[in-house]
Amino acid sequence: MTTEINQETAATPLRICCYGSSSSRTPEKYTNAAYDLGHLLARRGHTCVNGAGSTGCMAAMNRGANDGDGHIVGVIHEKFVVDGSDWFEGAHSVFRDGRNEIVVASGNDLQERKRLLVEGADALVVLPGGPGTWDELWEMACSRHIGFHSMPIVCVNVEGYYESFKDILQRAHEDELLYKHPRDIVHFEATPEAAVKWIEAYLANPDNNTKQQKVIKRRPSMLKRLQSNVSGSSLIVWGRMTSFLEGEAVQDNSSAKRYDGVRVWHNLVVFSAGLSLGLLVASREFK
Repeated sequence: MTTEINQETAATPLRICCYGSSSSRTPEKYTNAAYDLGHLLARRGHTCVNGAGSTGCMAAMNRGANDGDGHIVGVIHEKFVVDGSDWFEGAHSVFRDGRNEIVVASGNDLQERKRLLVEGADALVVLPGGPGTWDELWEMACSRHIGFHSMPIVCVNVEGYYESFKDILQRAHEDELLYKHPRDIVHFEATPEAAVKWIEAYLANPDNNTKQQKVIKRRPSMLKRLQSNVSGSSLIVWGRMTSFLEGEAVQDNSSAKRYDGVRVWHNLVVFSAGLSLGLLVASREFK
């Protein structure tokens, strides 16, 4: 099923996250491309990270990577762990023998799963898919656009499937709605081979490689940066306020700190009320 693909092992093994359809109705032209991608990543010595699916592009990719004796990492949500079993509902059979790796994400939504998919990744390859694939693609494109990561993103534009995405990026660029040029946000290639070659060339470029961030790190919030720039005892209250206000953004599990934040808020409210009352009384005395 593979096209003419370079079977030589790459000089530098990469960890490549792949998105794509998980629908059982996925057209064969897309699953063929997915199989080729998985097989090529395996033969080039790259790790294929995906959603562990057993249908659609995910299944074809896993089969291709397995046929190429590659290493596969599947990331699945705990919702699909079968009760009383060590197996996972919906995961591809290539994960049954223990040779490949399954990572289980937790949480009430898919955010942790999406984070684990890209954690440590060198690049992203996006095959044709539906809304779930688009959600993953645009979230990572947005993060790259505003500088949260610099890993390359390439869509495998099988028979022009992602042409409309190219058009909307170009339109946004022409209307001056982007901070970066579209080519610096998402790249497009027609085949899996071209996509992988582009990634390898991109990361081999020293100028790009030095900017590469394998783990997405949350930047300090604006409040924290403002707090770090103020000084003097007269601004202690401002520091306490910023600490409390950014409590939701910083994932702090300490109940003691949350209590301190509420106490600071309470004191500020009482102080403001007292100040307002005092000004009101004073203004009446001067009438």
